Amino acid sequence: MLQSGYLNFFNVNKCGLYRISRSEAQGLDLAETFAHLKKWVDERNFDATNPWDPKTHRNKPACYAHKITRHGKTGDFLLTLWKGESDKQGPLYGISVNPDGTVDEAIKQTQVNSKKPTIWGRPCYYWVIPEINCVASIKFENSRCDSAMFQEWVSGCMNYRVDLPEYKKVETVTGLVRIQFPEVREDNGLQYKHIYSFDMSLKTISTGAAKLTDLARSVTHIIRRETVSIKSVDQRRGWAKLFKRFEVPFVSAEDQTSRRVELRVEAKPTLEEIKEIIDQHAAEHDAPGWEDTGFITDKSGKTVWAGSFRISENISVDDQGKAIIDSENLFRKILENRDRYISPIIKDNALAATGTDS
Repeated sequence: MLQSGYLNFFNVNKCGLYRISRSEAQGLDLAETFAHLKKWVDERNFDATNPWDPKTHRNKPACYAHKITRHGKTGDFLLTLWKGESDKQGPLYGISVNPDGTVDEAIKQTQVNSKKPTIWGRPCYYWVIPEINCVASIKFENSRCDSAMFQEWVSGCMNYRVDLPEYKKVETVTGLVRIQFPEVREDNGLQYKHIYSFDMSLKTISTGAAKLTDLARSVTHIIRRETVSIKSVDQRRGWAKLFKRFEVPFVSAEDQTSRRVELRVEAKPTLEEIKEIIDQHAAEHDAPGWEDTGFITDKSGKTVWAGSFRISENISVDDQGKAIIDSENLFRKILENRDRYISPIIKDNALAATGTDS
């Protein structure tokens, strides 16, 4: 069956070893990081790829590496991570672990008939593109996207699990990991300790793009949509906190938990302010939904939504009758359309560098 999904692209803001007060990475860039992660995952059983102990880190979802594939020609990686979940929001999938550490194919919860240890969850797909310093999440109906979990998994593995023979790891009494080069690399003879960091943010178009510049000239109103709880006092700042004070007519007496609300305000934001609003929306919402921010223009009166400035693509993949999409099949489909997917990123990166539209 053909499964439809979408790709959201992320800028990699940080990846590598950093010294305090220095913004340039001193090693372990995107390609190096994921080469290390692939080697580490390939040498371990599936259930040993969760970087943190779930008993002592209950605030973190369990995250395992199902498979990491690298394409030799492009240098791209595709990661299929497994987010451990037990909620009932959609079907759960199980991966059974054999006594020798190998795993069976993922199956739906309703199909389980095995006494083998089973790890319940859903797949998460990430396409890592060192050439353009980007990561794309791939979301299907039966998969998850959790960018915070992905970043924590990468950092957790690199800091605490992955062997780095070319470096020296030092763990402080508070549990922080500092990484040193084995040889002296500084003129003053000191060996500086570095911190491994991995940070990314959803990619939106640059301020120099004609579409954004044209919007800034014609905005008359800003629209903000939110889902507001009326069951408990809302602690958020601003108008949402006051919503509970007002009676809402024509609503069901049975529905007393939340309301979808929309606020429209006259405004004339600058280009930089519009970009800030768009970036903030992207940081808070990595999937389409009711909660959104929009701009009304004087040209047509139509609403231009912040999400339309996110760089994203659609994808369709045959699941081949399997419970989850096979990673090799997915990677093959991505690579077939790679040029089309990354050309807007390359164009926008060039635009950001020059500040002019082409």
